[in-house]
Amino acid sequence: MPLNSQDAAIALTFHPHNATLHIVFFGSFISPSGWVGFGINPNSPEMTGTRALIAFPDPNSGQLVLLPYIIDPSVKLQKSPLLSKPLDIHLLTTSSTLYGGKMATIHNGATIQIYATLKLVPNKTKNVHFVWNRGIYVQGYSPTIHPTNINDLSSVATIDVLSGSQAICHNNFLTLKNVHGVINAISWGVILPIGAVTARYLRHVESLGPAWFYAHAGIQLSGISLGTVGFAIGVVNVLQGFEVMGEGSSYVKLAYCLCLSTLIGVSVALEVNSLVVFCRKAKEEKMRREGLIGSSGKFSGSSHG
Repeated sequence: MPLNSQDAAIALTFHPHNATLHIVFFGSFISPSGWVGFGINPNSPEMTGTRALIAFPDPNSGQLVLLPYIIDPSVKLQKSPLLSKPLDIHLLTTSSTLYGGKMATIHNGATIQIYATLKLVPNKTKNVHFVWNRGIYVQGYSPTIHPTNINDLSSVATIDVLSGSQAICHNNFLTLKNVHGVINAISWGVILPIGAVTARYLRHVESLGPAWFYAHAGIQLSGISLGTVGFAIGVVNVLQGFEVMGEGSSYVKLAYCLCLSTLIGVSVALEVNSLVVFCRKAKEEKMRREGLIGSSGKFSGSSHG
């Protein structure tokens, strides 16, 4: 089965009677000193939390080695090197080989096959999240970060092991991100400009009377309300990002929340102040139209005479 990036592929054989999954992953090197790996994420279709098998040339002998790794948040943020450790999944067998047999050498474009046999939870596991990637350099026995272009950041697939086909898996983080973008584009990019254009051109049409103002106010309020919803979703996205990066209880998150609350407080204060000034000017304008301010001045002048 071809995968969606890096010209990788995977072959699966699942035995329901004992919940055993045989996996063959096909990948290719992008550097003679690079690495190729694939793994399974037990929780979600993302790199963080993946239990991986990574193949690379041994720094001492140059022979192909295959070692297990767990991709935790600190590794993703490059706060610590990726060190080999036993996996906490029921892995029965593992092996790797270069395409071409024992005489094959690791070079740019060399194809590798990684074999693994995994024991799944009987009658409970159907969809399995597969993650794969490759890099250009290994420091000792620690694979370094992979390239970060679109092709390398989309190397995730959820596969139904019963049917052998890719399953549709909804990513809540990505959904919220897309909703945030669409809502803000519509509110700030479409509705609010329409409201401004309405006030600019319709106020001079005498036949409309005050209708232009109500149309303008309604459009602007709709845009601001929708924009507020988009802003709130954006805040949720950021907070979820802190959790994904393992910074859920950090000072960075605290500083973000303090800055955000300060910004909201200042915005509310400015909005209230603008409303007070607007209402005061409207009241003075009404009094001026009714002649109260002018007559008061005349009365004051006549009394001095």
